Amino acid sequence: MFKISNATGGYGKTIIIRDVSISVKTGEAVALLGRNGVGKTTLMRFATGLIPSKSGLVEIDDRTAPPAPAKRARMGLGYVPQGRFVFPRMSVAENIAVAAASNGHDAKETIAELLLDFPLLKPKVDDLAGGLSGGQQQILALARALAIKPKILLLDEPTEGVQPSIIDEMAGVLKRMNTERGIAILIAEQNLDFCLSIADRAYVMEKGSIRMETDRDRLRHDKALQQELLGV
Repeated sequence: MFKISNATGGYGKTIIIRDVSISVKTGEAVALLGRNGVGKTTLMRFATGLIPSKSGLVEIDDRTAPPAPAKRARMGLGYVPQGRFVFPRMSVAENIAVAAASNGHDAKETIAELLLDFPLLKPKVDDLAGGLSGGQQQILALARALAIKPKILLLDEPTEGVQPSIIDEMAGVLKRMNTERGIAILIAEQNLDFCLSIADRAYVMEKGSIRMETDRDRLRHDKALQQELLGV
């Protein structure tokens, strides 16, 4: 359903990821794990078209993804970048509406749907996004990505700087979206517990490459592996 094949890329002349291949099946949730600086964010940006590729291919629904990020979004690729990127001078409702309308969806209907999914945002719907707390901004960033009605959702460090109660809410929504709506998910994270609550298997990155692929049970029970690969 979603595939990255032989991805090599980086920034300018600096190569960060080398010959990376991963896949996520329809309706599957997969974790992308690794310590800081191993290339997780670069791989996410490669997948969305935000950095030029030296080589490699991205496929969505068995079709080669076009270079432009906006066209990849219209193919069903949703993305929540690291750092809670929202439009600070737009209201919560406007942030969601812009995303929905850009992909041809009814803005009012989408806002209503997502306020049911994220009740935390309902009392803030007319507030400027820039005035929200960090956790609320992360929830809004997730809601905005879901507003395009994605087939595959990429999340880059979604729990970073977010309080535990909101992390739990986020995990619950993602699990529901995955199981009830069939949205495939790829999560780049260091929070192992969060990943294991959602994903069935994981790729582990090291020095810009995939070190190994493993399943949830092995990661959960093998403390030596956790320490070696993730430092947890």
